[in-house]
Amino acid sequence: MTPEDLNELYLTYQESAFRLECRDVYAIPGEDPDFDAFLAGKTFPARTVDDDDWLANVHAQVGRGKYFGRVRLLGHPVTDYTRFQLLCYPRENLPAGEEVRILDRLWLPTGSDDWTHQDFWMFDERIVVLQHFDDEGHFLGVSQATDPAPYIAIRRRAVELSVPFDQYRLVPTPRSGAETPERAAS
Repeated sequence: MTPEDLNELYLTYQESAFRLECRDVYAIPGEDPDFDAFLAGKTFPARTVDDDDWLANVHAQVGRGKYFGRVRLLGHPVTDYTRFQLLCYPRENLPAGEEVRILDRLWLPTGSDDWTHQDFWMFDERIVVLQHFDDEGHFLGVSQATDPAPYIAIRRRAVELSVPFDQYRLVPTPRSGAETPERAAS
């Protein structure tokens, strides 16, 4: 499995593309100018289906009746990169048709997080592509899992414990300034 093979799967899957997104920091080439602007408190233009190939593909796949979505695990303290993603999802991913769900790590039952550390993409519940990163979030490569069954179970668990993006928010805690997760009323 190569990154090019993974890119081909985004275009050719038949029914569903699902990502479990586990890291609090990713070092993604091409995203740095927007992230830098975010860190500086400056505005930056949202990518759209008209000017971004990734979003155009998401939109096209969803328009064909296919599922495209992810569960984003969110750790504490919340990193600047996670804040950046939380800003981008409703401006970019959601309008393109992607389903984004949030799973706050504080919601995980104690001692039951062994499945929450490996990023992967699952296509049609038969092909699972593991994504590998170094400690700083730099992409190292991909490999294909030999058995999709454990990842199907992980997907079900992640969806069960998560909430749709629009039902999640971070609320500052008085005095400490820390943030706690809150499920918004549906």
